[in-house]
Amino acid sequence: MENRFYSIAINANRYIVKNGNEPTIGNVTEEKENELEKFIDYAKIVIGTLGYKIFEPLINNNFEINNNDNLQTESQFFLNKKSKRSKTIIEATSKQTSEGFVVLKGSHIETIDSNSVPQKIKRLRENAKISDNGILQEDILFSSPSYAASFVIGSSANGRSEWKTADGKSLNDLEKS
Repeated sequence: MENRFYSIAINANRYIVKNGNEPTIGNVTEEKENELEKFIDYAKIVIGTLGYKIFEPLINNNFEINNNDNLQTESQFFLNKKSKRSKTIIEATSKQTSEGFVVLKGSHIETIDSNSVPQKIKRLRENAKISDNGILQEDILFSSPSYAASFVIGSSANGRSEWKTADGKSLNDLEKS
């Protein structure tokens, strides 16, 4: 059971798991394993109900609930901009979730900060897993689209105009329609 909780927490990637060694799987029968899986499911429900999202991934199956019509719809947004500082094309992808905006792993991030980048975003950029060529190595959750855009661009940004759908509509356009 410890091994399963460890694996689920690592895969959710919300917190740093400080256990230096991966717990052993152990030898259990298939019947006992099914019982343990039920217990784990119940524990995840209780822990989630208490407000701790330790075992919940940032993004669930690429789909989120759309509040307007309660249907499962993909809520993916794109930011595409040429950087004046590094002279590269910044291409980032995000998903809007019930918790905020998640900038997705594989997004290209501006590697040079401007003087206008908020301190909170600057610290996040320093601590994030970003390769030398500016590729984000993990999904990162932000409370607002503007924080997400500022993180990607490396300067202050209005996320409501920067993030756009595949057909080019900004968040501002979507809210007006």
